[in-house]
Amino acid sequence: MCEVKKALTIIGLFVVVIVGRAQQSIHGVLLDETSDEAVEFAHVNNITIKEGTITSLKGTFEIKASEGDTIVFSIVGYQRIGWKVKPSWLEETFTLKLPRDTIFLDEVIVNNLPSEEVFKRRILSYEPADTAFWYHGIPKPKPYNNAPLSEKQINNPLFAILQPTDFLYEKFSKSAKEKRKYHQIVTTQTRDQRVYQKFNRDWVKDVTGLDGDELTSFIDYCDYSLEYLDKTELFFIQQDMLAKLTEFKKSEQG
Repeated sequence: MCEVKKALTIIGLFVVVIVGRAQQSIHGVLLDETSDEAVEFAHVNNITIKEGTITSLKGTFEIKASEGDTIVFSIVGYQRIGWKVKPSWLEETFTLKLPRDTIFLDEVIVNNLPSEEVFKRRILSYEPADTAFWYHGIPKPKPYNNAPLSEKQINNPLFAILQPTDFLYEKFSKSAKEKRKYHQIVTTQTRDQRVYQKFNRDWVKDVTGLDGDELTSFIDYCDYSLEYLDKTELFFIQQDMLAKLTEFKKSEQG
């Protein structure tokens, strides 16, 4: 009888410890990295257990969390950043500083309008800037300095009319075609390298806890395109992947 009571006591303590851990909360303050002012109404999400809250007027917040959970902070005008919960966060109020998301505008020069001929040529040679999302912490690739004309520019009727010699060269010259092909390869390699730095096997393993053949099967199951991985923020990829993980485990069990 005594042994049974001792076993029940140990089980009861174990349950209390687990419940206490699940209900544990952390208290923090979110500040502007530059000014040290409070960041108000920022979204605070524990993506590990899918809990969320917002910061107060003083930048303070409280959210349920355990050691190792990932807390993501986001608000317009600042970089979206995630931190892993440290043991010290469970014991006392901590302070985090969020860096601003700075955007530099290109220089604008205002002068008299050019002639119609010059204006047409500028329109034909204009290449719009890449407005795709960029990932903080990853260096931008160096631009290919001698980029050829695109197929869209070459097939523009105005190009054939205004610059017939250049049109014939770009349209039918073997060297021009090889140049465009090489440029496409260089551009693709840059995108592939950018995607690998952001989305790779080790990162998927850390997020999902899968390994070996099961990890390989899950990556194949997700079937993400390079275009999607390149232009989608890592946080949203992670959320989508975690949703797919549940479906994947069900399919494996079935």
